[in-house]
Amino acid sequence: MERGFLVDLWGTLFYPGVSMQEYHRCRVQHLARVLGENGFELPEEAVYKAYLKAREVADTLRSWTMREVDATGEVVLVLRNLDVEPERKLVDELVEAYMRPYVSLLRVAEGAVELLERVREEGYKVALASNTISTRHTLELLRRGGLLGYFDFLALSDSIGYRKPHPRFFSYLITGTGVSPGESVFLGDEELDVAGARQFGMFTIAYTGFHEYTGSVQPHAFASRMEEVLELLRKGLKLF
Repeated sequence: MERGFLVDLWGTLFYPGVSMQEYHRCRVQHLARVLGENGFELPEEAVYKAYLKAREVADTLRSWTMREVDATGEVVLVLRNLDVEPERKLVDELVEAYMRPYVSLLRVAEGAVELLERVREEGYKVALASNTISTRHTLELLRRGGLLGYFDFLALSDSIGYRKPHPRFFSYLITGTGVSPGESVFLGDEELDVAGARQFGMFTIAYTGFHEYTGSVQPHAFASRMEEVLELLRKGLKLF
């Protein structure tokens, strides 16, 4: 089996170029526009409240079941909260609107390209392991950011069905990559990254470049810059 470098997307390789409040407001503006174009003239504040309620329900389902609720599911929840019938054409248009901020407002973390280049040069299998709500839009984001070609494998929760830290997510990841967990590294920013990877015996690095790590499950190491990840790999793990 091969050694692997497994990495999260949001909060690790990518971060929003605006505040989270602006991000959510932008998403709601897109939703309200599409609803209006389809004959549903609704106040933006009403759409915003429906959106927040839908997010809360979706996150509760995710937390309880560790199953993914994809973008279509979230949009249907928004429509139900607005008492709008979720017709297929309308839902498809709203999904595109819903995902626009994700594709257009996320930025590649400084040093991420260099990190992925170096890891690949050393012959390690590189995989993206992320909780996502739209594989198609994640691929678009990776292409726009110039990162898609660096990955040997993609483990995305909306395609898998299960989210990190569910064992089925990590089993899919390990089986798909063929890596040896005990010789692999997982880089992520949240407890679900650390907890899931640790249960399979991986070395875990919590990335704190965008926010503090607040999880109760402790990682093996911390890194606030991509250069620090490289140093950990060189000195601590002796992968290079």
